[in-house]
Amino acid sequence: MAAGGWRRRMPGGRAVAVLVVVLVVLAGGGYAAKPLWQPWWYASHLCAGLLSADDLAEVLPTKQLRAGKEDVDLAHGRMTCGVDTPDDHFALAVEVESDPDEVARRLNGEFTIPTTPRFVFPAGIPGFQGELGHYVVQECPDLRRDSLGRKRRLVTRVIGKWDEKHGTPATLRIAVALANGAAEKAGCGAPKLPYPQRAVLHPTPVPPAKGGAGCGWLARVRLPENPTGKPWRVVPRSDPHAAITHCALVDGTSGVTAADFTGWYGDWTDKSFDTLVGANVRLPRGFPDDGQVMSEHFGTAAARCDGEPAHYEASSYSGQGVRGVPARELRPLLVAFARDQAERRGCGHLALPGKRIFPSGR
Repeated sequence: MAAGGWRRRMPGGRAVAVLVVVLVVLAGGGYAAKPLWQPWWYASHLCAGLLSADDLAEVLPTKQLRAGKEDVDLAHGRMTCGVDTPDDHFALAVEVESDPDEVARRLNGEFTIPTTPRFVFPAGIPGFQGELGHYVVQECPDLRRDSLGRKRRLVTRVIGKWDEKHGTPATLRIAVALANGAAEKAGCGAPKLPYPQRAVLHPTPVPPAKGGAGCGWLARVRLPENPTGKPWRVVPRSDPHAAITHCALVDGTSGVTAADFTGWYGDWTDKSFDTLVGANVRLPRGFPDDGQVMSEHFGTAAARCDGEPAHYEASSYSGQGVRGVPARELRPLLVAFARDQAERRGCGHLALPGKRIFPSGR
């Protein structure tokens, strides 16, 4: 082909200018449309590919975003990742950790005093919603204990900005998908968790006999008389094998809680329970505080489970139209709860509160 023929096929200067303008417009249009496609990009590129684009689309704001800090080492049970806004605030933050010191730091940060969290995950998922995010805490039987003999757990935390009405189910799915993927890649040995389709915001109270592993023990003990004259109901709010378990005794008509029973498992709980007892029980000077005491509205018990401490708590406060369970009736319920949970988990060295009732620390 002649050189002149080739030149005739090259665009002129005006055509080049037009082409540049078109490309700029297309790029601008693509950038403006970024919120429509960015969940797919983040699902493909962030957090070891464990995120779902559909779930991300439900929780991420439809505005300009960017990838957050990424540090992935799932072979050692550790990951940090997420999505940030341009002003360095997070739209989604993910943390996965299995080192016992880091696990304790994260959980103790959430429970400076073991306030009962919200149990929004469906049955079969050992998770909860705290003030600092959604957590899934998995036991790792295939990972060796550390040099101090501490068990290995995998803690997955998901933090984001969303409301319960629109975001919670997607948030739960994100947390479970990350926990399952991280557990597999870390060789944790935890069973695969079911994929949640909804959040359990208002669990239905059931008769004690139908309370299962979490609350069924209340069907085998003598319950105090309900001041309303209505039958008692129970709400098993957590998975019975979780790091934190919870059972509520509620009025059968109003659904208002009369007493709470929680179990806390792992050496990370010791420090928090020392603080909890000090805040709820006024002990006389010189009294040996071993953590197993009763006050007018609160009591604790303890055990050793698989070489680690476990703590059991019962509390009952008046309010919301329901009179609290008095200490003399709350103590036998705490004893029954602690014995049942310790037996189910194969725990020993059960320490129960004495019959002496101390003044409340509140």
